[in-house]
Amino acid sequence: MEWVGPLGLVGAAFITGLFTLIAGRLRRENTAQHAANQAKLEAIGVDVIEVKTDVRHVKDSHDRHLEWHLEKTV
Repeated sequence: MEWVGPLGLVGAAFITGLFTLIAGRLRRENTAQHAANQAKLEAIGVDVIEVKTDVRHVKDSHDRHLEWHLEKTV
């Protein structure tokens, strides 16, 4: 019966160590995933800015084209 106490302590230490190991691994994976997602979001932001610039250019060209039509009809 005297071995139950030390065995319980060893078992508790083992479970705690195992949990710590798993939690640490998940945290590293989560950090890597966050970094990858951040890079993707930044790339999307750059793409959105490029599209916004392209849309403005098309709008300006369209406005000039409409003005050209108005000048031809007058």
